[in-house]
Amino acid sequence: MNYSLNPNELSSFFALPSSVVEKHIKLASEYQIKALLIFVKNQSDEDVKSTISKKLSLSENEVEECLDYWVQRGVLVSDNAKTKKEKVTNTVVETVSTAKPTREEAVKRIADSGELKFLSDVVQQKLSRPITTAEMKTLVWLYDCYGLPVEVIVMAIEYAVNSERLNFSYIEKVCVNWAKNDITTLQQAEEKVNELYLSKTAWNIVRSAFGIEKRKPSAAEQKYADKWINTFEFNKDMLVAAYDICINQTSKYNAKYINTILESWHKEGYKKPSDIQAKQDKPKSNRKNTSYSIDDIKKKMNNFD
Repeated sequence: MNYSLNPNELSSFFALPSSVVEKHIKLASEYQIKALLIFVKNQSDEDVKSTISKKLSLSENEVEECLDYWVQRGVLVSDNAKTKKEKVTNTVVETVSTAKPTREEAVKRIADSGELKFLSDVVQQKLSRPITTAEMKTLVWLYDCYGLPVEVIVMAIEYAVNSERLNFSYIEKVCVNWAKNDITTLQQAEEKVNELYLSKTAWNIVRSAFGIEKRKPSAAEQKYADKWINTFEFNKDMLVAAYDICINQTSKYNAKYINTILESWHKEGYKKPSDIQAKQDKPKSNRKNTSYSIDDIKKKMNNFD
């Protein structure tokens, strides 16, 4: 069955930003969407919050909470947005000494807040199970104390689920890290998740090329992997070629040694092993330097910072 707008209804209409559907339709709660629709339709009213309150049977505090959701996403603007932002920033600074709420406090907060109720429901859907009391307290704590928006917490949970790390302590760690690094918008969270996925993929390529067992990389190994794959844009074949040289010369895996080789190849503009071979096959008289010098590499290794 096909659908179309009734032409008779087009005599009166209002516009909404496309981002409401493209970015927020899955994350915004029922009341947040309804509040926005009523606001846009009646924004010229002197007391639009009262209008929304009556139509949705919500308190004015709940209405303000719904509208604040859209302010934080840049869909609406508010005169006191700066004050609220400063309040959130101050809250994050103070969270180190702030205890998590009790079970009773968490239950009441979820019952009183449409956003927290929505968050609780979404988390249970993502985890495919009811949340525990400890997890419920953590959600309220992240929302109230760290000031993380609902969609940012949901993004962290989706990342954990996709990474097969369903331990809630890991989710808490991710959220706290994001809050402390000012990752407090959906766009910032999406960029961070993309960065994490790229790093994870880079390490998996390196691990496969070097025959390393499945394990978490060290900080140095992850930094090298990001550089070789995401910055230099080398493929697995180039990593294997550098690894083979390292093993032939040192008889062991040495990330620093491999990095020096790959840095020299990147500087030369090599993209695939055949580029290196073509350079080496040129007559000596026609080339100034080889693709790499073992002596040079050893010198660089000794001076490595």
